Amino acid sequence: MASFTRVNGLGHAHDTQYNTAQIVGMEIDAIVSLAAKGGVGSTIEAIAQEFNPLMMKSAGTAGKILMVVDGHGQTAASMQERLQALGTVDSIDLSSATVTARDLDDYSVA
Repeated sequence: MASFTRVNGLGHAHDTQYNTAQIVGMEIDAIVSLAAKGGVGSTIEAIAQEFNPLMMKSAGTAGKILMVVDGHGQTAASMQERLQALGTVDSIDLSSATVTARDLDDYSVA
């Protein structure tokens, strides 16, 4: 049987995040706790409606929401502009809130 050596391809590495669908992980930091800000008309709902994440989780009391969004045509900077433009929602002032692009292994709700 003949043998051959493959010399092309990605050669996927250990401990490396790969993305083939323009999906990106984002961390929203409202700076204050969102633990009591869920439900209809809430801050969490307003943020979810603004970004339409594919997946998201608000956890802990550090004011962070972790989400996976379609990265086509939006960046952390453009999302931060939109987030801050929401102003005050359900008594939470989002004018200083931040958005940071994250690899999956960088997620922390602490």
